[in-house]
Order: sequence, then structure tokens, then C-alpha cells
Amino acid sequence: MTNLVETMQQMLANAPAANDVEPPEGAKVETFPGQEGRPCYRVYDDWGSDTGGHRRKPGVYSHGLKQTKEGFDLVDSFVCGPLHIDATLSDSSGGNFGRLLRFRDTRGRWKNWGMPCELLAGLGNELRGELLAQGLELDPHNRNHLAAYLQTANIHKHMENALTVGWHGGAFVLPGEVIGGNDSVHFQSQTASSREYARAGSLEGWRSEVSAYCVGNQLLAFALSVAFAGPLLAKVHRDGGGFNLFGDSSIGKSTALKLAASVWGGREYLRTWRATANGLEGAGTLFNDGLLCLDELGESDPREAGAVVYALANGQGKQRANRYGGAREVNRWRCILFSTGERTLAAHMAEGGREPKAGQSVRLLDLPCGRRFGLFDDLHGFRDGRALADHLLQSVGKHHGRAGRAFLERLVVDQTDLGATLATVANSERFKVEGGESQAGRAAKLFALVAVAGELATEYGVTGWPQGTALEAASMAFRLWRDHRGRGNTEQRQIIEKVSDFIDRHGDSRFSSIDGTDAVLIRDRAGWFRTHADGKLYLFTPGGLREALAGHDFKRSLDVLEQAGILDVSRANRADGRATVFTVKGTSRRLYVVNPGERHVLDYGNYGTNTAPVTENNEQKQVFYGDYGNYGGKNQCQSMIQEQPPPATDCQGVVRSWESTGVDHRAMF
Repeated sequence: MTNLVETMQQMLANAPAANDVEPPEGAKVETFPGQEGRPCYRVYDDWGSDTGGHRRKPGVYSHGLKQTKEGFDLVDSFVCGPLHIDATLSDSSGGNFGRLLRFRDTRGRWKNWGMPCELLAGLGNELRGELLAQGLELDPHNRNHLAAYLQTANIHKHMENALTVGWHGGAFVLPGEVIGGNDSVHFQSQTASSREYARAGSLEGWRSEVSAYCVGNQLLAFALSVAFAGPLLAKVHRDGGGFNLFGDSSIGKSTALKLAASVWGGREYLRTWRATANGLEGAGTLFNDGLLCLDELGESDPREAGAVVYALANGQGKQRANRYGGAREVNRWRCILFSTGERTLAAHMAEGGREPKAGQSVRLLDLPCGRRFGLFDDLHGFRDGRALADHLLQSVGKHHGRAGRAFLERLVVDQTDLGATLATVANSERFKVEGGESQAGRAAKLFALVAVAGELATEYGVTGWPQGTALEAASMAFRLWRDHRGRGNTEQRQIIEKVSDFIDRHGDSRFSSIDGTDAVLIRDRAGWFRTHADGKLYLFTPGGLREALAGHDFKRSLDVLEQAGILDVSRANRADGRATVFTVKGTSRRLYVVNPGERHVLDYGNYGTNTAPVTENNEQKQVFYGDYGNYGGKNQCQSMIQEQPPPATDCQGVVRSWESTGVDHRAMF
């Protein structure tokens, strides 16, 4: 052991000192300042030389003075690798200060980071950890010098910071990159990493190996068009929304999601539903004015899924308190949500005992995705859908992150009134919702926005598609959603279905004949029934009907049931509500008369018609239930039944006018 220690001591004694390290041949050498220029911090991108002629490696140095009996000794302490402070940062209100750092990692690559000044508080361990993670060399013995250098440096330039990605004035801010504007804005965040918006390959490679295979595959074309829609939300003054591709496992849903993500980044761009509500709130801010991809809806908590959809689409996080009890700043964002799952949002929420609200169903639009070959219609020469999917997945791994930037470079200088363009497309026959039914109208505008985004990307030369490809894909997706959802207002359908389901479950156990013809003991009574020629009338107690309509406003529900002809108010005392007075065992009772057999097909003004296939003489026809004003009654409805040909599946194009350019380009929308 003694010999080993002596050997190590000898090796250390013979090792060259740090000051004796020689720079590479031909390297530039800068001289350290003398006594007059000290104390100070200086950055050396190349090698340095102290007053003793010793060579020092590149980096930030603290040049100090140490007093001795004879005078002062010059002290030079290495702090970290080359690290420049290019500007101070703050937001438009004069808060959230930061520093724009430019540093070189140990592999010689230069990086930028908008560092929040709050990371300098305390011991600064978070700051040091982030810089180390990004490859900056730090001296472990001079911790205090790093914070002192960052706080005391004399900085002449000031820039405005952006705390979220997305639009900031006329510029679009991405981590480490600003597209458009006048170079006066920079992104500031707690971390310097920007793996979500990574780039690889080339735009030409993405166009030929990814985008080209969407032609003939309308759901794929729709998915890519969705990816371009996020930056248009601010341009057309709309909140966010989203789409949920649902269908059987292994048919290509995740492939479509990854194609959409490839517009902006690589595999790190994708997220899954397996996250907390707070985590997804953070994801919303990271993908502001862009695309948020969430895979596998089934992995989310079904009890929270509806609330998360509301938050992501509305673009606002929870109000939280700070440590002093005051209100924290609320996170805000605006993005397009693109989701996949094997079930619809409603089916997933039902698993957790939650009933979906109408507002949730129009914020996340369910799209069935069963096509000819899984998700595909055209295999482009591949033997099956799996082979095509494998090719696309390999291609997005090689080429990603280029298309979105190319799209933004054109969008930031495009002066077209995109709001007017969207209005024209949304009012076209492809997306027209007659009667102004608000829920379907909101959904139609979102599909129209996707059409505009895809056609813009085509016009900008990003997708390489024939003109009209995105429009056809979006209108096809709108028809899929409309056919799956059904006609009419979602909340009104839910009210009618709840009453019908309640009768199906409890009609024999919680109701008895009001005529007293049965001697069944009823527990937890919900009402009585009266038999007539066409079936039964159910006479609900007020409490029973409120239970059946739990989760819906009672007065609003009565309006719907009356309009549908289910609630009979012909003998009701309207001054006392819509209940009818019956005598039950000598006692007067106010009961609601419900006739489930009288349910009508309501014309709520959406799409103009309500159609249903009817078989007659072995021929399938479309039966049209006309507008019978104030929803009418059964006889009035039946008297207006007439044959109607099936609705057209294609519509005329719409002319887009680019008035601001001075040239009238006629592009088919």
C-alpha cells in the first residue's frame, strides 16, 4: 500500500499544471488584464494568457486582486466555459426579467437560452443544473462567481421576452428561434432544452416521403392539415378546439398522429393522455398557437377527461394561490388538440361514471376512422396498410420539423384577411349548417379552418398536394363527424334519452297503475302509469322527473320535452307550471305526463333536413321530416312526411379573393 501511495504522489508531482496546458497549434491567444483593469469578469472564446505567460483554456474568468504585504497579487479564477450575456429581457409590462445567454458546450456548439433571473435566487442550483445539462463546463469550486457574473455584467442591449411559444406581435416565437419580426423578441423559459421542436432531414424529403402519400388518403391529408391550423387561430380570432380519431386498435390512428407531429418536430413532440391535469396544462403553454398531439385517450382518467378537454380547448388553466395567499398568474394558451383513442370521449367518460356535456362534445370532435385499409384508402403500391404505415413512420423519423417553419415563413408576411377567407369557406355548401344551430356551426367552422390551413400550406408550396386536396379531406371529415354525431342539438338529445332510459330501467319497479288495478308495493316511487290504446303514459312526480333529468337544468329540460311532444301539457295549469293535477287515492297530486311513444324527430334548424333510411318494397329511400314549426305534434309531423333524394356528397368550390395583394387569384375552396 505504501508503494502505491508513493507512486500516485510521484505521478501527481510530474503531471503538468493547469496553467501549463498548451493551446492547439495556431490557436488565438488573448492576454489577461493587468492590475489597472481589475477586478472584472471577462469572456475568452479563445485561449488566454496570464501575466506569467501561462496559457488558460477558453471560458469566463474572474480577474481579481489579493492584497499582500508587498502590494497586490493578480488572481485569475476559471468560472465556466465561454458564456456571453447578449441582452437583458423583460415582458411588455416590465416584469419577468431575464438574461439572453449565448454559450458554447463541451463539444464546441453554440447555444442560446433566455434565462429567467429568478433562477439566480438562493444557491442557484437550478441554474447550474440546467447549464450542466446543456453541456456548459462549470468550475465546482467557484459557484458564487457564476451568479455574480450574470448579475453584475454591464449589458447594453434590451429585448422583449416571450414566455410562451406562438405569436408575439408580428413574429412567431419558437424555442431558440423567432420567425418574422425585427429581432427584438426572444423566448424565455425555465429550461434551455427545445427537443419538442427538433428538426431533421429536409423539407423536400418530408414532402416526397411523407406528404405525398396523403394524396388519395383523405384522413391522412386531414391530419396534416390539422397540424397547420394552430397558427391560424389568432389570425381568425378563434379559441382552440380539437379532434379525436377513434376506432379499433392497430388501424393507423397513431400513424396519422405522428404524421401531424412531424410538421413541427420529432418523436419528442408527441404527448399521451397519461398525464395529470396540471401536466397537460403545461403542455398547452408549450404548444401555444400550434398543435398539441395526445395519443391514447383511454390512458387518461375518465373522471377528469371532460374537464381536461374544457381546459385545453378554452385555453386557460386553473387559478392558483401563491405562497402568500395571493393569486398566481393564470396560464393561457390557444392550440389545436389532436387526439387518438379506441373510444369516443363520451364512452370513455361513461367508464368513470361521468356524463359528457354538450360543450365537451363540440370542443373535442369524435371522428370514426375506419377506411378501406384501416386508416388508408390508397396503399400507393405497398402490399398492405401495415407496410405503408411502416414506411411513413420511418420517413417521419428522418424528416421532421421543417414543414411548420416553412409554413410560418410565408404566413408571417401574408397580409390576406384570413378571417374573411374562413367565413367564405365556412358558409360554402361543404360546411353549411342551415338554421344556425350553434353546436354544429361551431364544429363546421373548425373543419373549415382546417381546410383553409391545408390549402394555404399547399399554396405556400409546403405540402406539394394538388389544389383542393385539403378541402376535400376536411369536408369528408366533417361528414364523418356529422353522421356519427347525428342530427340535432346534443344536449336536447341527451335530455330525451335520459327520460327514455329512466323509464326503461325503472318503468316496472318504481311506477304502478294510477287506477289501483295492481297491488304491487312500490319502494322509492317515481310516479304512476296509465294504460291507453297506444301504450302507457308515465305520470312522473316532480322528484322522480328531476331525478331522471339529473345533470340538466329542469326548466330547460321541460321545454325540450314539451317541444318534442313527450311532455303532455294539454291539461296542465300553465300558471302553475306544466304539471297536471291527478287524484291519487283521494289526494290531489301534481304529476308530469310523459308519453315516450310520442317522441318526434325534432327539426332544430341544423342541416335543413333530418333524414332516416326507410325500407319500403325492398327499396331503401330517404324519408324527410320537414320543418313543422314550433316542433308541432305527432299528427302534424306525419302529415308532412315526403320522399327526399339523398343529400349530395359534393359541393361547388368557393372563390378565395386576395384583395390585399392587388391580384385576384382564384383558388378553389
